[in-house]
Amino acid sequence: MLRRVVRVAIPILTLFFARASADQNSTTHFTGLPGVRAIAFNARGELFASLPGPAGKVVQVVAPEESVLLATIGGSTSGLAFDAQGQLYVADPGRRSILKITPSGKVTVAADKCGGQPLVEPVDLVVSRSGLILCDMATSRICRLDGALVTNAVSKPSALAGTVDGRTVYAGDAQGDIWRLNSDGTGVRLLASLRQQIGGLALDRKGNLYVAGSAGLTLLTPEGRLINRQPFAEGLSDISFGIADRASLFVSQPTSGAIARLKVPNESQPTMWELDKPLRITQPADGDVLNRNDGTVTPEGLRITVRGEARVGGTVKINGAAAPVRDGKFETQVTVNEPTTRIQAQGPGGSVDEATVLWDRQSFPRYRVSVDDNIRWLKDIALHEPPYRSIFDNPYLGFWREMHQKYGAKVHFNIYYETRGFTLNQMPVRYKPEWQENADWIRLTFHARANDPDRPYLHSSADRIRQDYRLVTREIERFAGKELLSDVTTVHWGEATPEAVRALREEGVRILVGYFELRRELPAVSYDVTMPQLLHLMGRDCWKDLARDILFVRHDMVINGVKLDDVVPRLEKLAYDPHQSEVIELMIHEQYWYPDYVAYLPDYRERVAQAIQWVAEKGYKPVFFGEGFLGAK
Repeated sequence: MLRRVVRVAIPILTLFFARASADQNSTTHFTGLPGVRAIAFNARGELFASLPGPAGKVVQVVAPEESVLLATIGGSTSGLAFDAQGQLYVADPGRRSILKITPSGKVTVAADKCGGQPLVEPVDLVVSRSGLILCDMATSRICRLDGALVTNAVSKPSALAGTVDGRTVYAGDAQGDIWRLNSDGTGVRLLASLRQQIGGLALDRKGNLYVAGSAGLTLLTPEGRLINRQPFAEGLSDISFGIADRASLFVSQPTSGAIARLKVPNESQPTMWELDKPLRITQPADGDVLNRNDGTVTPEGLRITVRGEARVGGTVKINGAAAPVRDGKFETQVTVNEPTTRIQAQGPGGSVDEATVLWDRQSFPRYRVSVDDNIRWLKDIALHEPPYRSIFDNPYLGFWREMHQKYGAKVHFNIYYETRGFTLNQMPVRYKPEWQENADWIRLTFHARANDPDRPYLHSSADRIRQDYRLVTREIERFAGKELLSDVTTVHWGEATPEAVRALREEGVRILVGYFELRRELPAVSYDVTMPQLLHLMGRDCWKDLARDILFVRHDMVINGVKLDDVVPRLEKLAYDPHQSEVIELMIHEQYWYPDYVAYLPDYRERVAQAIQWVAEKGYKPVFFGEGFLGAK
């Protein structure tokens, strides 16, 4: 069996390595990371890197030439690995310890001993479903996080990898040897001698081992046979498979401070975040919001198709009804007749899987308009001399009233607390009656404290976002009234830690709106959803995280990013997919309205008007998502 796998794998992989230099087969995805030592992805598909320096830094890579500091650890950073709970572990030889960093950047010591002795030079670690294993290069020890010694049979281990089930560990050493051992320390054997400095290791789903090091990229079979070795222009310090595309391989280049991406024929091994289920419902997803487009409406309810996978043959029961398993798959029909329905699959041996879905029974084509980054028109209303007689004397707000009067549009403004020379507490109360008179088509909610810095809640604590949310909300209630508030918002940059999202939910926010898209395989404006959730959301209007009682809604069009001539074609294309066009979310940013803005759009009015005119003429009804079920009452 192994020989047959090798014969298939070698020709395919040799095609990947056929060129004279792997640089020709790779794309430099991210730069500006001088001396980058290690890289790691979390369950959300976010990319992190460790950087050298007197204090040691861990950063999150967010764009081709941009990274955001997560934490300064006070030592020297080396290997990185995430656990299933999203905690980042860092090997820190400077502090002689393994550190744990929360998503909000809090640093604590997770381990400082191995085999009953203090750690001396911990340089790498690997996390699997069975726990964390680390290596101490100076003392030639491999240990578990709790300090239990695994083995000291590998001399000066410098890099680790492991199978996701936690049974097998691979170690590279200072001499360039690759070792394989059982996770209990038994069965240590030499797999290959590469005679190079080993930087990082990674496994694909066939068990092939990728080795990043001073000689570039090396590929070994599970038995240690050399498939190919290919140099880069510089040595590689680490390697990691991507999460969005599991056949993308990322390597770090410390000399140039870059991370390059290569496409490989085999996907990575399963991640530890994937549950190893013998029985799985694949459609619908847990938390799906279903409407008339997801099945057939009958007098009994909405009849939908349920699909899934089972490792065993025979019959699976779906809500008590039998569904035969053929070639590892099953399919049947289920009728949804309640606002919330639990679909349960039961298989042989007691295996069970469940998916809970929501039925948008009263669904109809509807749309909402939202505006982000609002502060300038508020400042103008507050400080204009002589004072405006009406809030709509402000040209920007007057434009939106025009859109309401002409098309019936309802507009949701996500606003800041402050900008240069102005804070919301300067908003006068004299316009409060007028705000309330227009509460049928205007909503005002928290966006962020201010426009700067970028990505303010990417690594936010619960206290920070809660304080900012209350600051903005309190002022809106003061100058405009509760009638203008909503339990729907878009957080600035659409990024937040799990604790920040939880804090918003505790403050009453039920719906978060964002882009939910990928940019260079990294999540963008996607809050803290996991990669499978993000990939699912990319093809839906919305999805609900049932565990947290948060509904995520996807922007269909960011109008300032679409040329005027492309607005209608984009909307027409969207309309072809009923799973993305029942609820249309149109969004634009305030600042593009102003001639002094660096990216001013002279056709701002026309773009907005064209988008709203299209949805109005197609029969979409204006709604607020916070009323009824996403506006369906």
